[in-house]
Amino acid sequence: MTEDAPATGPVAATGSTPVTATAPPPPPPGTTTAVADPPPPPPPVPAKERPRRPGMGLLPIAIGVGLLAAAIAVASTRARADGDLDWSNYSVGLGATAVLLVIALAAMVLGAGRSREDLVTWPGVVGILGVGVMIGIGLDGIKHSEDWLPYLVGGVVVALAVVGYIAVRRGAFVVTAIAGLGLVYIQLSDDVILDIGSDDDWAIIGAATIAAFVLVITAVGWLLPTRALSGVVAGVVGVIGINALLIAMAVSQFIASFFGDFGMSTEGDFSTYGPTPAARPDYDNDVYVVLAIAAVLTLLWALAASLEGNPGFTVLAILMPAIAVPIATFVLAVEHPTWWGVGLAAAGAIVLAAVGLKQLAARRRA
Repeated sequence: MTEDAPATGPVAATGSTPVTATAPPPPPPGTTTAVADPPPPPPPVPAKERPRRPGMGLLPIAIGVGLLAAAIAVASTRARADGDLDWSNYSVGLGATAVLLVIALAAMVLGAGRSREDLVTWPGVVGILGVGVMIGIGLDGIKHSEDWLPYLVGGVVVALAVVGYIAVRRGAFVVTAIAGLGLVYIQLSDDVILDIGSDDDWAIIGAATIAAFVLVITAVGWLLPTRALSGVVAGVVGVIGINALLIAMAVSQFIASFFGDFGMSTEGDFSTYGPTPAARPDYDNDVYVVLAIAAVLTLLWALAASLEGNPGFTVLAILMPAIAVPIATFVLAVEHPTWWGVGLAAAGAIVLAAVGLKQLAARRRA
């Protein structure tokens, strides 16, 4: 029987043949044999919060505010129906306005939760408008009040709306402030802006005035969390105002053509009959300038839609050309409106095709 060399490790027997188990090699210098801790689990993704719903508490608020608003409307339409101030109706309007403001102030101080915001917002907004209406009715009888009263009413409405917005940060107060600013701006335009230029440029001056209001309100409102609401409200004013100017030009041309067809002079002497040609106003240059202003506003709303994502801007960008261009063709009295339609359709198709091709190329690269 022979002796094997001494084993360096434990010996395991398998049948009659001894097996020597070798030890694992030592780890390289500078390393550790400790097992690394597993990475921490990722933080849980918070569930998307659902927007707070007003609930049934808003139902009685809406009904109550609506009834008080109706009382103010009745009082405002009857308080000076015969020219003099009817104190019975005027007192009803003052009382309804006071009730709305007292409720809003009480909710601002004592309320809590969503009901507080609703009680501050809706009674407050209607109450602020009621204050403006009551001031206008009460001071309307003063001599030359039409020169300064719109500034006073608009300023009061804006100031109270700012206070309400600071209290609850609701967009309804922003809309109310825009209404007050609009009243001030209309009076300012009548006093200063519309006197610039000649009478023949009334359409261009009016379009520039409307565009300036839209741009300023949109720019200032963009600094607030409610920028989408203020921008869309200002945009609605722009769409209505620009197209109202185009309609006014079309109506002016229609009236001139009507009197010309009957052989009546449009030079101021309507007693002169005969084959007098129609003095059709020439608004061609005005129309093109107004369309250029409309195009700038359309681009602004399209850009705002891409930055903010609010569909209201997209709707404005679609409505402006869809309404303004057809009216402009009537004012211009184009002889071949088919070519206008072909050109517009081709331009729109090219733009959409370019977008589609870009998306297709991006999908292929992905």
